[in-house]
Amino acid sequence: MPSSSTENREVVNSIINSVTQLDRDALRRLDPERLSAQFDARLELEDYFHALWEHLKASGERPAIRTEYQPLAAVLDLLTGLSENVMFADCVKQRDLHHLPQR
Repeated sequence: MPSSSTENREVVNSIINSVTQLDRDALRRLDPERLSAQFDARLELEDYFHALWEHLKASGERPAIRTEYQPLAAVLDLLTGLSENVMFADCVKQRDLHHLPQR
C-alpha cells in the first residue's frame, strides 16, 4: 500500500497535469504585461512558501520527512508547476514571434 507521502505526490501530480494545458492556453492569450504580472504573482507566492519551508528546516522540523508537512510539500510542487507554466507560455510566445513570416 502506498504511503501517505506517495499518495500526496500522486494527487498533486494529477492536479498539475489536469490544469497545465488549460493554464498554459490561458497564459498564451495574455499580452506581455499581463503575462509578466502572472509570473511575478506566482513567483511571489512560491517564494513565500519556500521561505516557510526553509524556516521549518532551520528550526529543526525536518519537513521533508515529517508527514504533517506533506501538504506544504504538495503546495510547493503545485506552485512550482504553475510558475513553470508561465515560463513555458513565454517561451512559446517568443518562439512564435521569431517564426512570423517576414514582410
